[in-house]
Amino acid sequence: MKYFCPNSIDELHKFLKTIRGLSMSILAGGTDLMPRWEQNKRLMPDVLIDIKKMGELFGIRENENEIIIGALTTIQDIKKSKLIYNEFSSLSEAARQFAGVQIRHRATIGGNICNASPAGDLLPGLYAHHAEIQLIGPNGHRLIPVSDFIVGPGKTVMEPEEIVSEIHLPRKGEKSLFYKLGLRRSMAIAVVNFAVVYNTNPDNSFTSLNITAGAVAPTIVFLKSFSDAIMNGVPLDEAIRFVEKDISPINDIRATANYRRTVLKNVLKYTFRHELADAHEEYEEK
Repeated sequence: MKYFCPNSIDELHKFLKTIRGLSMSILAGGTDLMPRWEQNKRLMPDVLIDIKKMGELFGIRENENEIIIGALTTIQDIKKSKLIYNEFSSLSEAARQFAGVQIRHRATIGGNICNASPAGDLLPGLYAHHAEIQLIGPNGHRLIPVSDFIVGPGKTVMEPEEIVSEIHLPRKGEKSLFYKLGLRRSMAIAVVNFAVVYNTNPDNSFTSLNITAGAVAPTIVFLKSFSDAIMNGVPLDEAIRFVEKDISPINDIRATANYRRTVLKNVLKYTFRHELADAHEEYEEK
């Protein structure tokens, strides 16, 4: 296996032209890739490209319309960011619950996205906030919604010579929260997770509501049937049944499909009755 460590996007693209036809893997944080090799769950590539020295891909910046996160920004940097905490609290909370401190200092947001796990901790918040993924390749760059970027477990629409360079988050002044249930209190893969992104009127009634859930389908799903029911004034105990329309959980080593269905509905009901109580009461009174 050959190893290459470019210092810039331009250097990477020049190298990629020389290895066409060979298999390759991109190494960012390596917190998922390396264990898969060690467990023989993934074949070793012909070429390993280590992108950790590409300074263009680090950091969090802002402009009037959006916040932009470099693909190599670590989960710990997202956890510490006041900007993310203040405007995208679901992502801040997801980063706080992400694995352990050693992993957070190594793992990257780009790696978490490209891993395309249906249980990925950052993904529900990114979906609910309608994040866009910037891909860079030999033919330039393109922006694609994260919900279109991931097409199945471990599968994305990224072309062989492309890499994720940035994540774009539109600034809409929304409130948000994140919930994760694992089999233990830390270092756990989610049995169920979800993000709720919403806006309210001065009287705390909802003006918008977007809910996404993970580990209950092959990709992150929008609980649109449930959120539409809530927005249309359906009482919570009736609206919660609409969750079933948008999920398709499976049995695996962490939980049964039925457990995932049940716990997702129960925790959503708790969240709306307690953490989002003021907004939901307005609709239950209609």
